[in-house]
Amino acid sequence: MKTAFLLAALFFSAICQAAPIVVNDDAGHRISLPAPAKRVISLAPSLTEMLYEAGGGDTLVGAVEYSDYPPAALKLPRIGSNQKLDLEQIAALKPDLILVWFHGNATNEVERLNALGIPLFYVEPHGIADIPSALQRLGQLVGSDKIAQEAATRFQARHARLKASYAHRTPVRVFYQIAEKPLLTINNQQIISDAIRLCGGINVFGKESALVPQISTESVVADNPDVILTARWGGHGETAVPAMQEPSLQGWLKFTAMNAVKHRQLWLIPGDQISRHGPRILDGAQAVCTALDQARGQK
Repeated sequence: MKTAFLLAALFFSAICQAAPIVVNDDAGHRISLPAPAKRVISLAPSLTEMLYEAGGGDTLVGAVEYSDYPPAALKLPRIGSNQKLDLEQIAALKPDLILVWFHGNATNEVERLNALGIPLFYVEPHGIADIPSALQRLGQLVGSDKIAQEAATRFQARHARLKASYAHRTPVRVFYQIAEKPLLTINNQQIISDAIRLCGGINVFGKESALVPQISTESVVADNPDVILTARWGGHGETAVPAMQEPSLQGWLKFTAMNAVKHRQLWLIPGDQISRHGPRILDGAQAVCTALDQARGQK
């Protein structure tokens, strides 16, 4: 009887171990792996950060340029950029899973990857609230479910605290400048706009149809934002910094009647934090909240 029970237990254990890992990605694909991935390549800095946060950093064997966080990511072999991949290098690294930035990686490059027959997992959180699910699914894929769940829970708790803190603050009209020439901003579907909303801000170009619309100087002046934000690249600052001297924003200073200029509410936000669809976006959101609180003090 004991022998039969032991054999049944071993048989059941073997079945469980052999069960494939099945996870849905953000492109609507159902990914099936025979076992947790052991050799992973990341095609976006945000995906690199998420995999480390989900407990799978030790599975990474390659990443695109600018994958610089956490510091351990700096040691990873580089396999090109999000727009131009080194397929020979990727093949040589023998990955069993590739993480793709949905809509961020060049389509033709991803199509070339498909020809290698390596499983592709597409990730693109559309809003801050989508990030915990991405962490959980990445944990499933690499066998670090418990760590990933803990990371997701921490993220959700911090997100909830920020929402509660800023839910009833005075609204602030915000212009977020992505680039100066051409003049680019974001609509309400872009994740940075989600951070602005979280802090009680109103994106003055939120209703534009394009995710990253090109706009005119005259339209910004006409919308009269209370605060102007743009990303600060490089350095290691983690908060908002006054940007009255920022070269890319100097063109706005002549519009002295615009609220943001009149009240000196031009701010730099840490670019890596606010622009990456990953766990540090709440740090970027906190920087946005700091800037918007300063603008409220001038209203």
